[in-house]
This record gives sequence, C-alpha cells and structure tokens, in this order.
Amino acid sequence: MLSNTIREYINILKMTRKPDKEEFWTTTKVAVAVMFIVGFIGFVIYLLMDVLPGALR
Repeated sequence: MLSNTIREYINILKMTRKPDKEEFWTTTKVAVAVMFIVGFIGFVIYLLMDVLPGALR
C-alpha cells in the first residue's frame, strides 16, 4: 500500500515540468491579486464588526 502511493508520487513528479517565464509571472500576478482581494474583504469585515458599531452609538 505504501509502496503504491510512493510509486504514484514518483510518476506524478516525472510528469511535471518547469513553467516558462510567462506562465510563472501570470501565476504570480493572479496569486498576488487574490491575496489583495482576500485582505480587502477581511479589512471591510473588520470595519463592519469593530468600527461601525462604535460609530452608531
């Protein structure tokens, strides 16, 4: 069972390839954009939960 799993991992690693420069930069830009979007959503939730109730008193 364990040897089958290791063989599958080795086969997957054999099929992988190094991304070219354009693919790498596209992936990087998408990852950074998603991080900023998630951070912005978190900041908006923080404002709604922390700052807004104090302003309405």
